Amino acid sequence: MPPLNWTEPCSIARTATTAGLAKGWVSQPNQRGTLDILSGCIITILLCSWSVLCLHIPEPEAGHWSFLRYKLRWQFFTIIFPEVIVSMAAEQWESANQNVTKFTQLGYPQWTMRHAFFADMGGFMLSSPDFPDFPIDGCQLAYLVEQKYIRLPEVDVRTIWDRNKADGFARLITSVQIAWFCIKCIARWIQRLTLSTLELTTFAFIIATLNTLFFWNHKPLDVTTPIVLQTETRITDILIKAGDVAREPYLRTPLDFLTSPPTSWKSYNRPIRRFGNTKTRPPAGLTYRESIYGILFEFVYFGIHLIGWRSVFPTMLERYLWRISSLVLLGLLCLYLFCIPLGVATARPFSKAILGKELSTPLEVAENLPKWAQRVIHIPIVGFYVLARLYILLEGLVSLRALPLDAYTDISWSNFLPHLR
Repeated sequence: MPPLNWTEPCSIARTATTAGLAKGWVSQPNQRGTLDILSGCIITILLCSWSVLCLHIPEPEAGHWSFLRYKLRWQFFTIIFPEVIVSMAAEQWESANQNVTKFTQLGYPQWTMRHAFFADMGGFMLSSPDFPDFPIDGCQLAYLVEQKYIRLPEVDVRTIWDRNKADGFARLITSVQIAWFCIKCIARWIQRLTLSTLELTTFAFIIATLNTLFFWNHKPLDVTTPIVLQTETRITDILIKAGDVAREPYLRTPLDFLTSPPTSWKSYNRPIRRFGNTKTRPPAGLTYRESIYGILFEFVYFGIHLIGWRSVFPTMLERYLWRISSLVLLGLLCLYLFCIPLGVATARPFSKAILGKELSTPLEVAENLPKWAQRVIHIPIVGFYVLARLYILLEGLVSLRALPLDAYTDISWSNFLPHLR
């Protein structure tokens, strides 16, 4: 058996592509061309990644250009890791839900999801006689109101939305582009025409975008100025009255004892002036509903890439690297699902034996591990994950140099339309 030539075109399984590959740049005067594929995907990804982002309020001193750079950095991150943005949005949605429930229990039914999102994104700054101003989230605001340190802010939904600089026209264009791109993908699938791996990746990106839009539906977009709340009580008195729970040194603000900050290797200038976008952790934790949803979404999102398992690639090497990358992403998800119940079952005995104190959840155990141990655990996992994601993104672009001939065949709309009846 002759050895495999990894630089030769891969074997072709579909009869529609047995005629070979169209190599190089394909012009489009009378047919679909390379520019059509490239521009359609890039425009869709750029529109989605820009309009979907509902970021937390930046530092008060940040100007227009600083905010623009801030959002562009997050847009770049969204393009590479859209599934991480979905996870962030889902956690923030659950945190807002729990905040609304808390205020309802306190007798404030007028507190809505928009209020809760606005609070969690750093919409309120607390000003006190003995401490620099710092942001407070919804859970901390509920505590301050319950203890009568401040009154509930009389902020109606219209006031919050006035601070929202969402461009409805841009979102309309994004929605139209998403709908048109999905219709074309479905039509090509029905007519058994090849979809490039770049289009497959873009379709997965759209699935992530739609999920993010759902969770951030009530979150204001591009808000840059918070509302300052004044308390006459000193922060020192608030901490003394809170008791032992408030004696631990804080990482971000003096009210960290109400909502534990996430584990971070970063040092903060205390107190912080804004909340980081990854800071939100639901006060009561995630429910089974969110956990099951997250598992199903990840399987669907990573599963879409597996559709390209038998796609035609320019070389055998690229084909196998695509398969390996897809399996790595799915495998890391399965590893996570295996580790969660294992961690729950072993958290107490492990923490008691190794850390000298009894902890009940894997998250608590992870937060109490030494920094070097956290790095040893996280860096290999994150490294494999990043490499797999980057390869899938780059391969979508690189593979355009050689696609099956029917990838450039236009959709026959007269044959597709009967399927819509």
